[in-house]
Amino acid sequence: MALARARTSAHYSQGDVGAALGINRAMVSYWEAGTRIPNDRQLGAMARLYGIELFDLVEGREVGLAAEDLVSMLLRANDDVDPGATPGIREFVQFLDRFAELARIVDKPIRGLSQSPFVFRQRFSQKDDIRRKAEEVRNCLRLGSAPISDLDPICEALGIAIYRARLGPDLQISPSGAFLKHPEVGFAILVNLDMTPGRRRFTVAHELAHALFHSDQTNQVLSHGRGPREVFADAFAGEFLMPSEGVRRFAEEVGLPPRIKDPVDIVHIQRYFKVSWPTALVRLRQMNAITQATYADLRASVRPVSLARALGYTIHPEEDVQDPELWRIRRFPRSFLRMLRHAVVTEIMSPPSAAAFAGLALPDIVQILGNPIGDTEQESPHLKTEFNEFEVTGVV
Repeated sequence: MALARARTSAHYSQGDVGAALGINRAMVSYWEAGTRIPNDRQLGAMARLYGIELFDLVEGREVGLAAEDLVSMLLRANDDVDPGATPGIREFVQFLDRFAELARIVDKPIRGLSQSPFVFRQRFSQKDDIRRKAEEVRNCLRLGSAPISDLDPICEALGIAIYRARLGPDLQISPSGAFLKHPEVGFAILVNLDMTPGRRRFTVAHELAHALFHSDQTNQVLSHGRGPREVFADAFAGEFLMPSEGVRRFAEEVGLPPRIKDPVDIVHIQRYFKVSWPTALVRLRQMNAITQATYADLRASVRPVSLARALGYTIHPEEDVQDPELWRIRRFPRSFLRMLRHAVVTEIMSPPSAAAFAGLALPDIVQILGNPIGDTEQESPHLKTEFNEFEVTGVV
């Protein structure tokens, strides 16, 4: 019965589970009836599929109703979303509940944003209005018109938590991300890990728009489709990541023509602003920096990663193939990791308990702790040289 309840809560049929595990549907039925017993590997695969801990699956513990309500709320208005995204969405909601629980355990408040400091009226949603909103946010954060190196500190400064999970690689049926106002954590953003680094950055900016300008209308948005809110958030993200003034200043400083045709020039702009190739092309078209004919030609004919590599740019490994395993620790907000580290350092939690609580491996906790006793990793010779330089000049 426990296996059946977990499957039902995850909104999967027995056939779905059989297909995911590479077995016959009848075998799933036998397991749930208790006439056959799945092995450890099969139990682990089911737990991952259902988005729950293996212990909860075996013991028959169910996801809290509040968490399940939030998952259903995110999915309710998006019937065309691939059910394969459900485990990632559930993982996101369960993480937020754990974050709130961790804050209670260590007796530290979560400084989350629960109300946007920016004013937004629905009738002010034209192109110029969206550009103005992007400028307002940039000015508030003192970003000017320069490229943004990392969006995570910006969201943390605003009090917005970012979590990353797998939601599916096909954005025709899979969401790129989500915004949720959690009752205890406040504003939170989910980013689909099954996307390129540039597309993930765009999604953070997109969800930031939902948080700052749509949160007075709704507590949740699952980003999929082309509704008015999605169009607004897309336009905001483009303006926020590639402000018109910054793009034109860069083009002028490096000697690019007002009307760009050469894909090499666009690669330089793309890499400077750290955006995806589609984002760069769309923004330049919106700014009339490239013609519609150039846009169509470059969209169809250019291999941007190969071109960037040939131009000497460092290529992120996930531009070719996404590897969510690289994000075991980095999928969490930095504020959560600091709080988890505090719990271990102050001995509120043991390292194994912290690992189990966060769904991490024990070596991950060791990494979060920094450089513990017994670590045999050698200090970088570059660090030694730099320390010596300071010590010689008498700074220390």
